[in-house]
Amino acid sequence: MSDAEDLDAVAVAEALSVLPAASPTELIEGWHRVKRELSALLQSSAPDAAWIDTLEATVERLQGLARRDFDAALYLLLQDAGNGESGYSVHHALLCALVCELCAEGLQWPAEEVDTLVRAALTMNLSMTTAQDALSRQSGPLSAAQREQVDGHAEESARLLAASGLGNPLWIEVVRLHHDAGAQGRAADAASSSAAQRLARLLSRVDVYTAKLSRRAGREAVSPAIAARDTCLDGDGQPDTLGVALLRKLGLYPPGSFVKLANGDLGVVVRRGDKAHMPIVAALRRIDGALHFSPKRRDTSLGRHAVVHGVTASEVKVHLNHLRNLALT
Repeated sequence: MSDAEDLDAVAVAEALSVLPAASPTELIEGWHRVKRELSALLQSSAPDAAWIDTLEATVERLQGLARRDFDAALYLLLQDAGNGESGYSVHHALLCALVCELCAEGLQWPAEEVDTLVRAALTMNLSMTTAQDALSRQSGPLSAAQREQVDGHAEESARLLAASGLGNPLWIEVVRLHHDAGAQGRAADAASSSAAQRLARLLSRVDVYTAKLSRRAGREAVSPAIAARDTCLDGDGQPDTLGVALLRKLGLYPPGSFVKLANGDLGVVVRRGDKAHMPIVAALRRIDGALHFSPKRRDTSLGRHAVVHGVTASEVKVHLNHLRNLALT
């Protein structure tokens, strides 16, 4: 992963607009509200024009909140995913939408395409929200009926959106294509692809990457480095175009993931750094296993605090205080 580690991460100041800073309390409460709103929307079995209007209002709040602090947003959503929080479908959709937005902007795609991609990420599993939540709690293999529903969910979700009167055909087509986009191959010529195929390929990649970071029944979340290895590299072990975009925007250890440092500390990443492998970390547990009295800010660009490797939440064994951790940034 040495080549990936040399990729520059996005500077925190690189925002879409200059917005006033938000306190950790405001950010946490804001994301709780967005999750509640989106949860109610995704439970709908027959979305209509009013549903679309409500979704648009939620997306506006979501994007505004994320742009106040992308790192805090990544931290909170990745913590939800890694801890196996209830409502898997909602936090997975939010995490995919946020990561897709970051990556698409990094690829310098048109703003209207980025906005469409965010909405497609939020609604790609609309037809199986309840089933997706249930599957996240299921440790056994899928039944034949469940497999059929999973295989057909993209087409059904697109049908529901079209039936709602949605006037954005690109949004509908990206949802329809997203489940099979990964099978189109990483070597596909982006220049010859339609906008829908190009967006769907990124959505598919982000969908798989973030799913690997999520904890489910009978399966621990994997470390971001393993998720990156499995989803960002081509056949020669090098990041492809979409892999480069993911690593540049998220870093090798994105906010919300757990790491071990060279001095023996175990901690949680709270902010991306200037390099993909040099995030800012809240150190939680010392080398002797004892907890720090309060989280300690570690700049991992310093050799004694360099990241050794990623770890899982079960290795850290700490109940996180998000307010205290985010205050370190």
